[in-house]
Formats: sequence, structure tokens, C-alpha cells
Amino acid sequence: MGKITDIKPQVRNKNRVSLYVDGEFFCGLEKLTVLSHRLHIGDEVDTDTLKEATAESERTTAFEKAVQYLGVRPRTEREMRTYLSGKEFSADTVDATVEKLCNYGYINDAEFCRMYIEAYGKRSGVRKLQAELRAKGVAGEIIDNALSEMNEQTDAVVRLAEKYLSSHARDKRKVYAYLMGRGFEYDTIRQALNDMDWQEDD
Repeated sequence: MGKITDIKPQVRNKNRVSLYVDGEFFCGLEKLTVLSHRLHIGDEVDTDTLKEATAESERTTAFEKAVQYLGVRPRTEREMRTYLSGKEFSADTVDATVEKLCNYGYINDAEFCRMYIEAYGKRSGVRKLQAELRAKGVAGEIIDNALSEMNEQTDAVVRLAEKYLSSHARDKRKVYAYLMGRGFEYDTIRQALNDMDWQEDD
């Protein structure tokens, strides 16, 4: 057992306080955690109560940081886990925070795939999209399902080829190489270029 000897507001974060037990700093806590656990100066507290309060406070802080991180752009589950781990939250806190975010619908890898493909599918081919989504930690099955619902990419390839040719020589091999580098399938490129009014420069 120990006695809470002081609860001081933190200077850098008005939503947190510093908790002192038996005259010594014990930990920082969210104000809401202090209120929910009804912690007051002079209270006798046991170790289990303080550990529970500390864990709850950490989960609150982690969730707030996670929401801020999501405010920049949507994230995959792996991206969020990497971010929170980098902030040195415990594994239990990371698990609990990610689970809460998923339950709230703030993280949804399938929806993330759909939005990503919609945003980048007009300038990147299937192979590149697949590689980028895997790098973000999305499961292969989820990626495959999302890609299977993509619209046919021939029109996108034609637009990119025409844009490329507006500033480059009409060299079919170089156009192929450019489009392959964008991750498009060979057959899609071949069909798109065959549909174009093609006449190479001398």
C-alpha cells in the first residue's frame, strides 16, 4: 500500500497529471483516468490499483495518438501497429488500441485497398499496386479480392502512353518499358497500344 501525496497538472499537457505516492513521483496519468478511478490526495492505494490506472491511461493516450495519425490519411493495421510500437506503447496497449480502432471502423484493410486502388489505379498497374499494398502490410487475400474488382486498365494505359508520347519519341519499345515500369500487365499494354493510331518516328 502507499498514500497519494500529490496530483499535479503537467505543464506540457493540460490533459495529464503527475501522480506522487509517498512523496515520490510515481507516474503520469490522463485526468480522465484519475477521475474514473476516483484518485485523491491522501488516498491509500495498492499496487494493483495503480497498475490498472496506469494501463488505462496508456490506452487512452495511445488511442488519441492513433486517431491523430489517422487524421493525415487512412492507415493499414500494420502501419498503425508499427506507429504505436514506435511510440513505445506496450504490446498489450497496441493490441487493445488496434482492436478498438477496428471495431470502430477506423481501420479496415479491405476498405483501405479499395480506396487505394481507386486513387492510384489510373496511373499504376496491377503489379505495382499489389507490391505497394503488400509493403503496407495488407494480407494477400485481401489485396487479390480488391484487385479482382478493378475496372479493366486498357483506357488508363492509353492515357499514360499518350501523355508519355507527348514529350518523347514514338518508340514503341520505350513506351512498353515505361508502362511495364508503372506495373501494368504485358497483355494490357499490348492491347492498349494496338488500339492506338500508331506510327513511329523515323
